[in-house]
Order: sequence, then C-alpha cells, then structure tokens
Amino acid sequence: MTQRTFIAIDISEAQRTAIAQTIDSLKPLRADVKWVRPENLHLTVKFLGDPDEGSIEKIALTLKELTAVYAPFQIELRTIGAFSSLKRPDIIWTGVTKSPELYALAADIEERLSLIGIKKEGRPFSPHLTIARVKSLRNYTPLYEKLCAISDKDFGVCDVRGISLMRSDLMPGGAQYTRLKSFPLA
Repeated sequence: MTQRTFIAIDISEAQRTAIAQTIDSLKPLRADVKWVRPENLHLTVKFLGDPDEGSIEKIALTLKELTAVYAPFQIELRTIGAFSSLKRPDIIWTGVTKSPELYALAADIEERLSLIGIKKEGRPFSPHLTIARVKSLRNYTPLYEKLCAISDKDFGVCDVRGISLMRSDLMPGGAQYTRLKSFPLA
C-alpha cells in the first residue's frame, strides 16, 4: 500500500470549529468542490511522499532532535484565498499570518531532512490549511462572491506546541489521517 506521509501542525478546537462553521455556511452555495472534513484540518509543514520504513525512523529521529530546541509559539489563522487564484482555484485555503517562528521551523525541517536524503521542496514554504479542493467551476460564481466578501476572515490564534508525523490513506469517503508520531516543542 502506498503511504503518503507528511509533517503537520494541529490547530486548536476553537479554530477547527470556526473554520467548520465557515465551511458549513459555504456548502449551500452548491459549488463543485470537495470540502475538507473538520477533523482533517491541519497545517502541512512538509510533504514527504512515500518513504520506506527505514526512512520513517530516520525522519522521526531527526524531528525529535529538531523539536528539542524550539519553544512553543503562536500562529494566527486569517484570510481565505486559493491556489492559483480565487477566480480560477484548484485549492481553497485559510492563510497563516507571517510567523517568524513557523518559517524558521519549516526551514530547519527542510534543511535537516535533506541531510538524510529527503528531497527539498522546489517552491517556497506557503503556510495554509486546505479547506476545499475544486473539482470544476460549475456553480462557482456564488461561492467566489462569498469568498471575496469574507477573504479577510479571522480564525484566531493557535498555540503551536509540537509537530506530528502523519500518514494519509485515501479512502472512498476521503482521506483518513493517522498520527504516526508526535514531537512536542521544548
């Protein structure tokens, strides 16, 4: 079985609820999108693909060493946007305001994992939480208008106390995430 793994930061229950309420308010617009289930909301710090079991152990050891030197910090979830644009999106997301600690942690993860053979990401780190995947632009105009109206939505501040090594299994009802290991910040 293919194992898609990634490193993630959990969000608070208050933020999960606020984002879920926003999603619920957008669903009646009946756009052709697949909304992310609230329990699956997370901030991906690094996508790892399908590493073998030996690599998973090296990744876990690296993350354990790395997190030991980082203190907990906060991130703020604000804005709604899309890749590639709100006009013609593939992914609809909630943004993370600029956080020096988050960028430092992500860069350190990228660098340290490259030393054990994990390929570096080809594009700059762009922290976000995916809230929907757009299947087509059918019925998209009402959703687009609503997204523009709430594009500066504030979902609050979240304490980052650790990171997790996660596995994603694609199921008929959508992705199912399993936490493989957790790494608290010092």
